[in-house]
Amino acid sequence: MDHTCPECGAPIPAGGTCRDNFNALLLLEYDVVADLRATASGNGEVAHFYAVSSYVLQHPDQMNYTAEALAGLRQTLVDHLAGRRNLEQIRRRVRRAANGTQRITRRSSDEVIRWPVESWPMNVVDVVGCGVKGYCDRVTAWASSIVRTLDTVKAQS
Repeated sequence: MDHTCPECGAPIPAGGTCRDNFNALLLLEYDVVADLRATASGNGEVAHFYAVSSYVLQHPDQMNYTAEALAGLRQTLVDHLAGRRNLEQIRRRVRRAANGTQRITRRSSDEVIRWPVESWPMNVVDVVGCGVKGYCDRVTAWASSIVRTLDTVKAQS
């Protein structure tokens, strides 16, 4: 690893991008879900929601979401962590929004959100680097750390 991601601070491989780290996370998650099915010890869907939401929120420029989509995702993550919404409620809300005229990706003229975060407490490499064991706990801690961090800052465009 030779460089760091300008959005989340994670180390990235030479010639690669932080998206390579995200792809490694998704590969690890495949093993995690298989492990969860074998042991019936958890919910891989929640872990996946936390992982994708966390990555998207830490990479608003790279993921190309609108300011409104990011705000909605952030609130949805907050609500799920607090137990105010379950995944089925979240899915229904997203389906309704996606069936309408609401865009989630930016146009070239739309503002780019930049979080004024000096250093994130956790990033994708912190989750991937420890393997399958404890993955669900780590991804939950990652999501919680993002919510706490974003609670202390205002987005800049």
